Amino acid sequence: MSKIWSFVNDLKVKKNHKITMFMWLTTILYGLTGGLIWGLIGRLILPEITWLFCFIGYPAVFMGLFGGVIYLYNHEFI
Repeated sequence: MSKIWSFVNDLKVKKNHKITMFMWLTTILYGLTGGLIWGLIGRLILPEITWLFCFIGYPAVFMGLFGGVIYLYNHEFI
């Protein structure tokens, strides 16, 4: 997450927009990572589309959204 924050922090926008962009980017990137894992492994073992939503949703919410909030609070960016 530190690489994502350093990328967003280098942009010349307001602090509130940086925080919003960071939260969106972490959520989207972790969701895409879960989708790629399902595409590589889960498609053979768990081929139903509901599993795709689980593989995308759980990492996006818990690691991306909640993890991003915890990262920002721990580093006192908020």
